[in-house]
Amino acid sequence: MAIDSDLMFDFSLNIPRIIISGKYAIIDNVKSIQSFTNQGIVIDTGKQYTVVNGENFILKNLNDDRIFLTGKIDSVEFFYGNKKGD
Repeated sequence: MAIDSDLMFDFSLNIPRIIISGKYAIIDNVKSIQSFTNQGIVIDTGKQYTVVNGENFILKNLNDDRIFLTGKIDSVEFFYGNKKGD
């Protein structure tokens, strides 16, 4: 399955967002990657953290503030951390 480049740039709001389809995920508005293994990724999206858990993760693309991730996705969690200024 090929992800059309239009889909990668279709979202421009400054809010945490994740799109999942099968074994593919596009994570939008990424400020930084806090942790990455082949079983999980923790992403700082500015206002909160997004955690994707699963197996065999591979970062396929990282550009601007978007990540294209492949692998078996088991769960997604959103949580607020103790961020400076909050």
